[in-house]
Amino acid sequence: MSIRPYQFSFTSLGSELDSLFTEMEARACALMNQSGASTLPAAVKSGNYSVFGSDFHVDLCENENEIIVVTDLPGVEKENISVRLLNPETLMIRTEQQSETEEGTEGTYHLRERKLGSMQRNIHLPAVVKPEGAKASFKNGVMEITLQKEKPEEGTSIDIE
Repeated sequence: MSIRPYQFSFTSLGSELDSLFTEMEARACALMNQSGASTLPAAVKSGNYSVFGSDFHVDLCENENEIIVVTDLPGVEKENISVRLLNPETLMIRTEQQSETEEGTEGTYHLRERKLGSMQRNIHLPAVVKPEGAKASFKNGVMEITLQKEKPEEGTSIDIE
C-alpha cells in the first residue's frame, strides 16, 4: 500500500474560503429575512427565528387591499396551531405536533423523515396590516390567513394663508 501526499495549493484554499463566506452571507441574510430585522445583531437579539430553518413553507400574496398567506401543515391538528400578529409587519405561525406512540411496531427503521415537535415561522409582511378583520381558515391541512392592509396616511392638509 502506498501513501500519496495531498496536493496543497493556495488557489484551492482561496476558492474554499470564498465558498465558506458566500454560504455564511446567505445564512445571515436568511436569518435577517426570517426574523424581520434590518441588521444581523438585531435579528439575533430578537429571537424571532428558527435556528434550523423553517419547517414549513408559505405562499405570500399581496393585492390592493389585503395580504394572503397560505401554508401546508399536513398532519397538524387545528388545535395545535397558533397564529399571532407580532407587530403590524410580522406574522408568526407556530405548530406543535406530538410524537405518535408506535406500540406493536417491531423492526428496524431504515428511514425516518417525518418531523415531530414544534415548528415556528415568522413572516415579514410586505406592507403594514391591521389586526382588525384578520381571518384564518384551516381545511385539509392547508391554512389560509387573510390580513387587511393599513391604508397609508395621506398626511394632513395645511391651509395656505
